[in-house]
Amino acid sequence: MLTTQRKKLILARLARDGQLIAKDLAREFDTSEDTIRRDLRELAQAGKLQRVHGGALPASAAIGDLQTRETVSPQEKIALGRFGAAMIERGQVVILDGGTTALQIARHLDPALRATMVTHSPTVAVELAAHPLIDIILLGGRLFRHSMVAVGA
Repeated sequence: MLTTQRKKLILARLARDGQLIAKDLAREFDTSEDTIRRDLRELAQAGKLQRVHGGALPASAAIGDLQTRETVSPQEKIALGRFGAAMIERGQVVILDGGTTALQIARHLDPALRATMVTHSPTVAVELAAHPLIDIILLGGRLFRHSMVAVGA
C-alpha cells in the first residue's frame, strides 16, 4: 500500500472511530508500528490529527495555523492580552509563548516598560521590537511554520 493511500485510510478511520491505536493499525495494514508512528507523526505535523502516546486523536479546534487561530475569539484574546500585559512589571524577565494570546500581550505592553522578554516566536519578537525599552531574547531552533515558532535544539 502506498503511503498516501495509507494516510487517507488512517484519516478515514480516525473520522469514523474518533481515536487510533498504532498497534492495531500496523496489524490491520500489515506494516510495522514504526511505519504507522511515522505516518501519524507526519499527519500531526500537517495539522491533520493530534499525536498521543500509542496512537492519535482528532485534531483539536486549536490546531489551526496562527492566522486561523487569530480569528477565534479575538475580543477575548485582546482582553486577556491587556490583562496579561498589565501584570508585567519593570525589571521582570518574562517568557512569552508563541500563541495568539501571547501576541496580544506583546501588543498591549506599556510603551515605557523596561523588561526582558524571552520567546521562541519570531512573530511575538517582531511585535516586541516596537517597544524600544524591552530587551528581547529570541530562542532558536527549526521554524515550525504552522504556529510560527522555533522548535527543537
